[in-house]
Amino acid sequence: MRKKNEATLLYCNKKMQNDFKFVDHLEYERHTELEVKKIANGIVHPLRKNVKGVFALTGGVTDSNFGFLELSLTKRVTPASFVMVYQDWFRGPIKETDLNSIKYVDEDVVFLGALNGHYGHFILEGLSRLWYFLNPKNAHLKAVYISEGSNERFISFFSLFGLKDQDIIEIIEPTRFRSVVIPEQSIRLHDFYHILYKKTIDRIKESVASGSSKKVFFSKQLSKGGRAIGESVIENVFKKNGYEIFHPERMTPYETVCIVKGCDEFVASSGTNIHNSIFLNDQKSVICLNRSEHIHPIQIMIDRMRGLNATYIDVFVTSSAENFGNKPCFVAMTKYLKKYFIDKEMIFSTSQNHIISFLYLLKYLVFPFHLTLFKIKRSINNVFKSLAPP
Repeated sequence: MRKKNEATLLYCNKKMQNDFKFVDHLEYERHTELEVKKIANGIVHPLRKNVKGVFALTGGVTDSNFGFLELSLTKRVTPASFVMVYQDWFRGPIKETDLNSIKYVDEDVVFLGALNGHYGHFILEGLSRLWYFLNPKNAHLKAVYISEGSNERFISFFSLFGLKDQDIIEIIEPTRFRSVVIPEQSIRLHDFYHILYKKTIDRIKESVASGSSKKVFFSKQLSKGGRAIGESVIENVFKKNGYEIFHPERMTPYETVCIVKGCDEFVASSGTNIHNSIFLNDQKSVICLNRSEHIHPIQIMIDRMRGLNATYIDVFVTSSAENFGNKPCFVAMTKYLKKYFIDKEMIFSTSQNHIISFLYLLKYLVFPFHLTLFKIKRSINNVFKSLAPP
């Protein structure tokens, strides 16, 4: 594993350098044992909209008296480097639930948690409780989860880990089991990681062949409603210098792990895209293109877990302050990226790239209008999906 500040190159402005030093000095690896609770007659509640309560959703695991088990909550912690307030994603059952009408299944099960439809959260939080099945003694147990939906294509990660499809159950109605085992999360956003999370990912990697591409660039150009504009300028330079371009939105989990596992150098924009570096082999190289003025603590964790040779490069021209650049970010050939290209003796044209970037700047200026149309279209589609067929 990588030590603090070891083998990390920063092509960043002063603020980003200071933020990195602050975040990187923190200890993220947890060495104490992860907690496990076994709840006799435990009830697993699906994620449901909570109209009356203060929490956005209800769900999780309770005891037979509806007492909520905190260990079943997907906990998220505010990053140390800037203010980002998290509220509990879900908590407890719908109050109107009739205890006597709850379905009973006479089996012992393991609670895998609440699965997010967002890929980045899925490969982190969604896989964080699988470690319990690393012990062969627990292999006979079935796994249950709750979900908001929209993550069907990610579920195959469980199969890659080794769980059988028939032993993976989504809970869509309150269900009481003979017992429910709740393993603690082995990684928590901005807070800690445990070696058992790395072992979980390694188990997934064991079932996947290594790709043949050694220099890989993960592009977000085909991502709908993406947060960054102008990436193609950067992508083209890497392509001309021997990097193969892949679009993760068009890839299955198997293909994603295959490509990343097989490469020696992995380039991607900050956020979910670069978090795929968790599938790299140890001691490989990762180049993070900072699309916004934020250092992601979770990426520092991944760098350390894998002992990666990490490079961070500022490619943002504009960046919103909140939520890791939640608003549109404009990326281009910055002076920091140019210096990286020069240091690596890469072929590029500054003048040509500036002209193309100017055209993307025009697109960036009208992006809020297009983003609004995209959100309206998505909302309309969601309404029609929720309606019963004629």
